[in-house]
Amino acid sequence: MNRVFVIAWTSCALIVASSDLNAAAPADQILPDTTKGFVSISDVADFQERWANMQLGKLAADPVMKPFADDLQRQIRDKIVNSRFNMQISWEDLAAACGGELSVASIQPDNDPEKHAAILIVDITGRQEQAQAVLKDISEQLQEKGAQRSVKETEGQQLVIHEIPREKGQIEAGRVIQFVADDMLVICNNEAASIDVLRRISSQERTDSLVTVPAYGAVMARVSKDAGSDLPQVRWYVDPFDYAQVVRVANGGRKKRGKDILNILRSQGFDAVQALGGHVHMATGSYEVLHRTMVYAPPVKSTGSERYRLAARMLDFPNSSTWNLPQWLPRELSSVTNFRWKTQEAFRYSETLVDAIAGSEGFFEDLLASIKDDPNGPQIDVRKDFVQHLGEQVTVMSDHQYPITPKAEQMLIAIQLTDPEKVQKTLAKALDNDPDARGVDLDSYRIWEIIDNEDESAPDLGLELEGIDPIGDPIIEEEPEEEMILRNAAITVAYGQLMVATHIDCLRRILEARGDTDQLTKCEDFHLVEKHLREIGAGDDCARFFTRTDEAYRPTYELIREGRMPESESMLGKLLNQVLGPDDEGVLRSQQIDGSQLPEFQTVRRYLGPAGAFVRTEEDGWFATGCLLDKQAAFVDGITKPAITAQNDDKNDDTTR
Repeated sequence: MNRVFVIAWTSCALIVASSDLNAAAPADQILPDTTKGFVSISDVADFQERWANMQLGKLAADPVMKPFADDLQRQIRDKIVNSRFNMQISWEDLAAACGGELSVASIQPDNDPEKHAAILIVDITGRQEQAQAVLKDISEQLQEKGAQRSVKETEGQQLVIHEIPREKGQIEAGRVIQFVADDMLVICNNEAASIDVLRRISSQERTDSLVTVPAYGAVMARVSKDAGSDLPQVRWYVDPFDYAQVVRVANGGRKKRGKDILNILRSQGFDAVQALGGHVHMATGSYEVLHRTMVYAPPVKSTGSERYRLAARMLDFPNSSTWNLPQWLPRELSSVTNFRWKTQEAFRYSETLVDAIAGSEGFFEDLLASIKDDPNGPQIDVRKDFVQHLGEQVTVMSDHQYPITPKAEQMLIAIQLTDPEKVQKTLAKALDNDPDARGVDLDSYRIWEIIDNEDESAPDLGLELEGIDPIGDPIIEEEPEEEMILRNAAITVAYGQLMVATHIDCLRRILEARGDTDQLTKCEDFHLVEKHLREIGAGDDCARFFTRTDEAYRPTYELIREGRMPESESMLGKLLNQVLGPDDEGVLRSQQIDGSQLPEFQTVRRYLGPAGAFVRTEEDGWFATGCLLDKQAAFVDGITKPAITAQNDDKNDDTTR
């Protein structure tokens, strides 16, 4: 969560509203109530000043990093802006033209699932000359593309409309509509949406604006409650299901055959999650970043203990006031997440979701019956022999191995067990005679490693679900690529936990004997983050996160230096590849950033501090708060020495963590 948040925030950094009565109206008052995604910077000048004073800003400005940082920002900007507005516009030019708020939004005109619009709104108070320069540059760009320019009078204002010829492969011709009204520069790709926004600018009748949407109001009210009088530098809001549909349509609609995971999730009750949104505070004095997020999902049932319907009932994360991390967590890791989840109930409620994905009612029960009764199968009663022994505490650990490769990132998931011995026997019965598993003994522990037989004709071990790609199409393939989901994974029962790791070496690190000091819970940086989380409200929560951002980002950084980032299988690498990659499905992009001149990671490490967050289940959803610490300030505040890793990179890596 922290990793995705930081990369999304530092790359896209756009969010909301000035309350100065003499300034232009806040964007959320003039955007329509059909807005499905909204990001805004309330004061661009203040944002830039705070960014420059942050460690991340100083890293981006470091002479050895600036060319790389500028190039990365350019690629992300071009991918987002050019794909939505058919033009190129630099952050520097936008900032120069902005005298207050700058915001971007995705709109679903008329709430029609087949329509989409993107809009950019800039408060140009006191910056009219710079704004005209931006408009002139845009017009010249579009005319070079062969765009036909026209002017339309509406609401007493002139709309400049550029019709861009449809290129090969495009479904529809592009349009860029721009106008200036009441110190607002507006650029949009949909004429009706442009006129709709202009109407609100020109009138005080704004009863159908974004600010009137109940979900938006609930999200902003909740985060403001904790923020108090501290105004955020950034605000953001997403209606997750409708936004996914808008993105899909903007990218040309569904391009694949098969089951539509978006519609399946809606039908299974997950549309109870109506909105996500929050505040971001920068350079607060205590924190590099302080962020608050509300996931707005009010109960859909007025009676009974179940808040949601069908498979969405899986979303049951009870709060706890006890947060003692397991002692088996090693000192040298990148991140750890600890959360509470009603796992047994989640398994039961997953039945309708599995049936829906399989496209056959009763598939779930038939599958369990075959596992239990098939004479050629493991003959295990999954509910009795396995599920009923699952506890409610789940721990997820991530790290990486050396040397750094595209597959270097490792992950381990551990689920607390109420009867470890019975689960151990169930695993032995299922895997000891499985040709795709190999038993390995380590001291008193039995590990089963899933073997990669490299058999192209081997069937898939399960349904491979494709997530909601923020750039692409949120569906599942009808015939997914045959790939074993647990290929190269390792499974064991240890320390009262069911442990599943992506690599057997990851399990070995956990199970090998270590001294008391070789534990995460003995590290000063971990305790410092926990201290700050308590100061910003942690207590009775359903989840806790701890991240060493330097270690979390290192695999991607090293691959960029080697020119291999497009091959990355880390979470951060995949996110960057989705944002920067080609639109063609399945095409591995070539790295367009020259990383050969980047310095050794030790130079970068000092800018990247530890981070943490907590999540609390509330009546209307989940509320999350997190912080990123200045690394240098963190050491002054209480960390006397960094954690030292026992790993090395081919015997010559002298990295200190």
